[in-house]
Parts: sequence; structure tokens; C-alpha cells
Amino acid sequence: MDGDSGAFGAVGAVPGVRNAIEIAVLLAKEQILGSSLLGRISPMFLVGEGARMWAKSKGIISDDTIKEADEWLVTERTRNQWKRYKSMLDEARAITKTAVSEAQPHNLSRAMEIGTQSYPLNSLEEDAISDTVGVICVDSEGHIASGASSGGIALKVRGRVGLAATYGSGCWASSTGRIGAPIIVGCCVSGAGEYLMKGFTARECCVSSSLSQAGPVNTCSEVLRHVLEDDQCGSERSAGILFVQADASALGPGILAKLKAVEIAAAYTSSSFGIGYFGSSMERPKASILRSTRLQRHNGVDEFVARINLDAENL
Repeated sequence: MDGDSGAFGAVGAVPGVRNAIEIAVLLAKEQILGSSLLGRISPMFLVGEGARMWAKSKGIISDDTIKEADEWLVTERTRNQWKRYKSMLDEARAITKTAVSEAQPHNLSRAMEIGTQSYPLNSLEEDAISDTVGVICVDSEGHIASGASSGGIALKVRGRVGLAATYGSGCWASSTGRIGAPIIVGCCVSGAGEYLMKGFTARECCVSSSLSQAGPVNTCSEVLRHVLEDDQCGSERSAGILFVQADASALGPGILAKLKAVEIAAAYTSSSFGIGYFGSSMERPKASILRSTRLQRHNGVDEFVARINLDAENL
């Protein structure tokens, strides 16, 4: 998403594409440039085979790259993981089907137990179970853009479109606040998307930050906490928010703003949350895996915040 124009591009449920976000970027660019073919409206969101055909027509992918992507996207680890989860699902289906057909109370109880039980994962698997990547970029003039990409949840239903590609939910970027005041903000969200999508989480963080004096990290934590309080979330409450707000001061009418500093914030309820950042004032990028300290937090949300000063005298 482009913060200046509001242009947004997304693809979902698209197989055989190594870097699906390349298609999303081109969709957003064509919205900015406008269509020259009979005034047709440029698409914002494409899915499935139609998305792949459109990408092929634009030269982003070819038949050869589709074959290579299919081989590259499925690793031995993920194949084994899928087989393990699939066997669990098949077992639950078989027991449920048998219990329903026999209609015995003890069988139905067993079916419910198998169908809802969770299988423990060790810490290494838990760290690697989510593959969502979110990126927020700000240039020296305060232009901001954000993007998110994900392979989706394990054993997802064919045709499902998740959080990363959903407008206002997976990512958001804006250069103007709700009441028209300049505010440069960007956000990316990760988690079990079905409940995060309902709250337009990425957009809500950006809008709330423009109206609140509590600061980005407190705003993101509050938004996430409200989502988690929804009873419809069920047992899956792992989520993470990455937020960037740029501090720019106007130099005068018609003069581009000068970027003074960038504040990076993260709020998460998962056991770990990976972040990295790099700015023009830094010699090298910084990256770390944030670990949960929820035992020390009363609201169940962990936080991270960093401020990068970009004033010329500090470069």
C-alpha cells in the first residue's frame, strides 16, 4: 500500500508464484498510473488462476518460473509438517464420522475430544510455524509504503484468502490523519487472520494513532487487546503488530517535509516475534527475536519500541 495515494494491490490463493507480492506491487502501481485501455478500472485484488494469468500477461512470471516456484515453495520440512497435520485431521474426521453414525454418547464425547485437542509443539517448531513477513518503508522525504506476504495457516481450506492480502487488515500506510493533519504512519499485522480481519486491525492502529496522544506502542497494544477480548477469537489468540510512525516537520508552504525521526513499535501476544530495522543514520541493520514476557504483563500483550533519530547533525 502506498501512503500518499492510498493505492493498494493484493493477490490471494495464487499457486505457482515464488514472490506473489511482486504482482501486488504492480497492481498498486497501475492504480497510481491509471488505465489507458477504454477507461477500464485497474484491479486492486486478484485471486487464484486469474491472478496468475494476469501476472503472466505482464511478464512477471512464465511457464518455466511457475514450475520452478512449485518446486521451490514446498520444502521437505513443510511437506513433512503437512503430512503430520493431515494425519491428525484424518484421524479426527474418522472418529467423528464413526461416532455420529453409531450415535453413542461416549463415542460423541471421544469425537469432540479428538476434534478439539491441540497437539504440543516444541519451541523450535513454534518459532517457525508462522511465515508472515511485513515491511514498512519510509524515505527521506516522508513517503511511506507497507506490504505483507504470507503462506497462510496450516491445512487452510483451498481458496482461502488470509489476513496479509485483506484491505485494511494485513497492512496499511498513510500520510494524512483522519482529520486531514499530516501524519506519516505504516502498519503490518500477523496472526490467525479470521478474527484480525474483522477489526481492520492495520488501519485501526494507524487511525487510532493519529487521534491518540498515548504513543504508537500503547495504541497498538490497546487495539490488539480489544481484538483479543472478543469471545469469537476462541483459543487462537496469537498475533503481532509492527508499526512505524515518522516524525516530520513542515519547512514551509510547498516545501517537502524534513524527516526528523522514526519510531518503531511492536505489540504481540505470540511466544516470539521477529523484527529488524535499518535507517540512513545506522551503520548496519538491527534484528532480534522478541520473546514473550507476558507473565510480567497484566494485559497479556508484550511491547517493543525504538526511536531512530535522523536529524542531519546526528547522521
